[in-house]
Amino acid sequence: MRRFFLAMLLVLTCAAGTSSQSAMAASSLEEAEFAYERGEYTQAARLFSPLAEQGVASAQFYLGVMHEKGRGVRQDYPTALTWFRKAAAQGYPGPQSNLGLIYERGRGVRKDVVRALMWYHIAGTLLHGDEGKAAVKRRDYLTSHMTAEQIEQAQEMARRCQQSQFKQCD
Repeated sequence: MRRFFLAMLLVLTCAAGTSSQSAMAASSLEEAEFAYERGEYTQAARLFSPLAEQGVASAQFYLGVMHEKGRGVRQDYPTALTWFRKAAAQGYPGPQSNLGLIYERGRGVRKDVVRALMWYHIAGTLLHGDEGKAAVKRRDYLTSHMTAEQIEQAQEMARRCQQSQFKQCD
């Protein structure tokens, strides 16, 4: 009987620790977002970094944006690409348009309009409002400058990416 109570105490302690860790992460994420919105980018980067390393997709996305634009950190397209890919791999709707632009312009990667179209296609289906409209506009622009074969290839890549739950996107 005593073992049962000790086991239950251990389970409850672990559950409480996990819950408090989640609450701390949520609080830190909110604090990081507020710092970003206030333009305190160095502070935001400091707060987002451990969360991104822990796999928090929105923190990964923010760090990607910060590295892409050089806000609070040195502008670094390959690092931005890494964070965007990590967030996108979790199905987080946000980095897809950024990935499209990186591939379309060849920022830190070889220019690849087929891969750019794939990401814009995905962004157009996942994002809503102005962000979704912007992704569709970029998708349509690229489509008007591509061959039917390239468009078909991009659409197949987008299907594979989404069907694999963002595990087979590269």
